[in-house]
Amino acid sequence: MYSIFLVDDEELELEMMRDIIRWEEMGIYVAGVGINGKDAQEKIQAIQPDIVLTDVQMPFMDGLELAKWVREQYDWMQIVFLTGHDEFSYVKSALHVGAVGYLLKPLDLEEISGVIAQVKQKCEEVRLKYKSVQMTKAKLLKELLHEKSLVRQEQLAVELGKLERGRGASAPSYTLALCSVDRCASGSINRGENDVRGEAGSLETAISRLPEVLEDYFHAIRKDAMVATLQEGELAIFIAAEPERGSQPAMTREQWGTLQQTVRGLLRLSVTLAISNEAAELAGIAQLYERVCSLRDERFFLGPGQILFVGDVKPGYRYGELPPFSEQAWMEVLQQQRSEEAEAILRDYLMNVRQLRIDKSLVYEWAIDLLDRLEEQIHTPSLNCQAEPVKRAALYQSVYDCQTLQEIEAAIWRAAAHYLELLMERSTDKNAKLVHQVCQIIDNTYHEPITIQSLSSQVYLSPNYLRSIFRDKTGMTIHDYLTRIRLEKAKEMLADPSLKVQDIAQKIGYESTSYFISLFVKNQGVTPNEYRKNL
Repeated sequence: MYSIFLVDDEELELEMMRDIIRWEEMGIYVAGVGINGKDAQEKIQAIQPDIVLTDVQMPFMDGLELAKWVREQYDWMQIVFLTGHDEFSYVKSALHVGAVGYLLKPLDLEEISGVIAQVKQKCEEVRLKYKSVQMTKAKLLKELLHEKSLVRQEQLAVELGKLERGRGASAPSYTLALCSVDRCASGSINRGENDVRGEAGSLETAISRLPEVLEDYFHAIRKDAMVATLQEGELAIFIAAEPERGSQPAMTREQWGTLQQTVRGLLRLSVTLAISNEAAELAGIAQLYERVCSLRDERFFLGPGQILFVGDVKPGYRYGELPPFSEQAWMEVLQQQRSEEAEAILRDYLMNVRQLRIDKSLVYEWAIDLLDRLEEQIHTPSLNCQAEPVKRAALYQSVYDCQTLQEIEAAIWRAAAHYLELLMERSTDKNAKLVHQVCQIIDNTYHEPITIQSLSSQVYLSPNYLRSIFRDKTGMTIHDYLTRIRLEKAKEMLADPSLKVQDIAQKIGYESTSYFISLFVKNQGVTPNEYRKNL
């Protein structure tokens, strides 16, 4: 819908135009009214409507003077003259001012509809041209963010200068903001409802519509802004500085908050906004970008849905080393099924990490290692986990997809809760408890001679029944499990160059070195010595 501003010194006629003509049916809304050219100037400057419909003969400043001023200041605005029959020749000779058309008094509704249709077509042409120019400018500015070559920077500045309108000889300046989609928070909005994302469809569809929603918002509040997609879910917003605002920010915190709520309402997306307070000329855009990127990274500690201005977050020391975390002690708390205590230990540790502002790359690596350890515990044979083990590469991807510490904590606790669930199932399953007991015996006495008879006597079961329940609960035979444990221990010992292969064979329970070597080759694909060389 396009906006129109009405100007007429006859107040009664002005009110009738505003209130009686069915503008909305024509896709138009009245943005404001003025009682003469002088009165209209200030209001047009503030409102910046798409169309100005003005009477010709008015005191202080007539319609022709107003039209000339509008054309000089806002060459994209469409002008329509309102005139009496006796003024027609006067208006006709003055159409070079740039008016799209004229309406004769008294107004005819059919004539108004026809003229407005032509004007709307012109407005659409302006909109498409403006959008094309903005896209080109955004593309050039996006390139400028990363450009290191001074020669290319100058070329980009020249190209941008050609696209600037009405800025005289002064170099353009821009405020820069990053709009980053909070993926996890966005995915949880309205989760569980039948229509999870409303008209937005999938998360990817909503993200693809984000540039359009941002552009529409800036157009609605009359900001000369360009939106450039840097990567999926992250957009740069360049807002041209307004000289009349001086050192004031391009937009208030309230306006950014409204933008955030608009995105949430239309697309079901949560976004974090990182905004530069000051504007920079083209030569300083890259430095401004570095500052807002650093600001955006504060989301990792503060959580999703932030509106951050440069200066909001005080620069502090980023610790380059993680505080100590007793992984073994935490695993023991889990194994004892003290879930509340385990959750509190994890929460307190990550709260400490947040306060210290630990480098997030260190936090990611720590989380990957901890999840890897949990995966090992989850897939111990005695727990009979039916799911396929998660490979480290997949763990790596899932952790690095986390945008905040909250998400990392949630990912770790999901894995821990799964582990606790399996432990609880085992504790309530008599056969699972017996199998766990056998696994512990093997883990502790693998270096001794072990037979099915010796194991069955220790758990008071017949050998055949023990074989049956062990295979049922672990998916492998007792012999396979014993071999796996012994070979894992052998691989650890091969890291010690002082130990000979025959010594290792004896230490893990094999009297025959050749038998040990053949088992090792069968399971690892290389001999023990070849394995040692590759360590």
